[in-house]
Amino acid sequence: MGRIVQFDGRGIGSNCYLFSDDECENAVVIDPSASPETTAHLFGHVTPIIRAILLTHAHADHMLALKKWKEETGAPVLIGRYDKYAVNDPMANVADLLGLPSGDFGEADRGLEDGEVIAVGREKLRVLYTPGHTAGSVCYLSSDALFSGDTIFSLGGVGRTDFFGGSEESLADSVKRILSLPPTVTVYPGHGRKTTVALERIYHAYTPD
Repeated sequence: MGRIVQFDGRGIGSNCYLFSDDECENAVVIDPSASPETTAHLFGHVTPIIRAILLTHAHADHMLALKKWKEETGAPVLIGRYDKYAVNDPMANVADLLGLPSGDFGEADRGLEDGEVIAVGREKLRVLYTPGHTAGSVCYLSSDALFSGDTIFSLGGVGRTDFFGGSEESLADSVKRILSLPPTVTVYPGHGRKTTVALERIYHAYTPD
């Protein structure tokens, strides 16, 4: 099942997650809005090896500590292939629009394809391509958890589509894809509290076909 730790990044309301195998020997950080120091002792006396830094999309509020995580862990930065260019594109990462520093976030090492599997020790995360909030947004699915970024939020919320690369039509299709997952899947969004697919089927206007 894996272990999940959630914490907020720099007071901006963006969720950052650590996902590890059950033994806490291997982990990934997802949407690094908080610095590595913030995560100290989150797993008790065990310090997992960070195998990858995963981005759900390339907006600045989810990348504020990206460069520091890269420097401290040496782990590869992975993002959906259509957002790879946007990590350091001021228009695409909307730092100015969000009132955030628009400095150097570093580079993503590789763009991910839909359906790719990322190994985290004995655990696995599957990449789901879910465009709409950005052109390259992805979610990460384990056996019982989905890290949804800004594609879907709790109680019927969805990401904005008025930023660069957004598409309301694509977002609707992406939400339908998420709602077609097993109802027991817990959804860990980029902002706000966690939810479940079952609950979101009640609240969302975009229902599965």
